[in-house]
Amino acid sequence: MLSEEESEKIKEKIISHIEENFPEEQKSNAINQIKSMNNEQLENFLEKNNLIKTDSEGSSRNIEMGNQECVFCAIASDKIKSVRIGENEKAIAVLEINPISQGHFIVIPKKHTDKAPKEALELAKEISKKIQKKFSPKSMEISKSKLFGHEVINILPVYSDETFDSKRKSATIEELESIKEELEKKSQKISKPKTEKIKEFLWLPKRIP
Repeated sequence: MLSEEESEKIKEKIISHIEENFPEEQKSNAINQIKSMNNEQLENFLEKNNLIKTDSEGSSRNIEMGNQECVFCAIASDKIKSVRIGENEKAIAVLEINPISQGHFIVIPKKHTDKAPKEALELAKEISKKIQKKFSPKSMEISKSKLFGHEVINILPVYSDETFDSKRKSATIEELESIKEELEKKSQKISKPKTEKIKEFLWLPKRIP
């Protein structure tokens, strides 16, 4: 297991790589993804992507930034823990671990691609409707972004004046699971009590000719 010191140094190296090689508009989200990983997630990510190399005695680790699986592919294949709130044949929807607002989520194509398939947008619309119904935001903002050469769809519920540039906060898995539970709760229909129709009989005197 990586020590805290090793983990911090590795994150610094990966973040440095992102800052040097990523487009400006993509840096923030990518850096947040790396920062949000705990030691176990980070080590698992590094090993799965062949980024970490240990010497013959197992005492030294070196990080190599090469052609590796991206963070989003790792999330789609469950190598990195996430909270899924929807899925179809071509994409998954997960709650953002560094959300701007309640219900902030991203849709990730299962296959590494620089252009999200139509099924990804369909899933984004489907989950957006659920969030709209459950949490009643004023609107749902949709934005595509490409990180690690993998296009994803970001969906932001707007309650006041939030934008994709608004401040993010770190959410725990427990907090995200709680939001998932709320989304999965079926709204209970309040049934109105049945009222029996009461026939009113009006007595009238017989007609006298």
